[in-house]
Amino acid sequence: MDEEKAEKFVANYKRLRRLFEILGPSPEKLKYQKEYETLTVIYYTYLHRKRDFEDIEGYVRKYFPKTLEIIQRSIELGKIEELFPAVTLDEEYLKKIQEKYLDMTDRVSNMIFDIRKFIYTEKSRSPFLETIGERVNRILREIRDRRMRTEEAYQKLQQIITEINEIQRRRKELSDRELSVILPLERAVGKSQQLIDSAKTLISELEKEGLLFPGWNQKMDSIRKVGLKVRALIRKIPKLKFEDREQLYNEIMDNLTKLG
Repeated sequence: MDEEKAEKFVANYKRLRRLFEILGPSPEKLKYQKEYETLTVIYYTYLHRKRDFEDIEGYVRKYFPKTLEIIQRSIELGKIEELFPAVTLDEEYLKKIQEKYLDMTDRVSNMIFDIRKFIYTEKSRSPFLETIGERVNRILREIRDRRMRTEEAYQKLQQIITEINEIQRRRKELSDRELSVILPLERAVGKSQQLIDSAKTLISELEKEGLLFPGWNQKMDSIRKVGLKVRALIRKIPKLKFEDREQLYNEIMDNLTKLG
């Protein structure tokens, strides 16, 4: 794929899309309806190939309703998915991508898109994955700014895939609420069974006391009570600086409030 030509096509299509929306039911627009539909099919096929899912999922729905009608009427997204199937980030992923993409740059590019899609689709039920998404975005920025070599990016992405696989395995034994507490704690002080037990006890107490009822994260008093429990747990961890405690508290509370 010629990326320079692809970027030029995307830029031109987006300008055309804005005009299409502005013109409304103009007779002049109707003369080129078929051509626009064809370009839209090409554009969304390209997005699926690049896994640029956010454009399809939200932005178009909000700002380009007329184009959305064409997508729903003219484009078989299921067929596009069949041509460019979603990739599963399982334990076989690294082996498959090594076999599929011999060129290191292509491999890194596809890994970045695959991880970002996974984070995007999972973040509503797994806010603790957002920190991984931030790391991937940082890698992407450093590649674009030529501050990171492709080989280094590949190694970091391999580590992230391994980390995601471990989180997926742990989900079989731990709830998302428990992981929302455990993962930030482990990043701060390392892994230990005592830490896992403490986090599980915290969530168990919060649930038994009825503090995590539906909508608790919309009520300031409930957030305050949950926060006090989280702070009590963090205070038990020795040798943490004040700034580290605050960062840990904010990350755990952010995870829990997003989960609800």
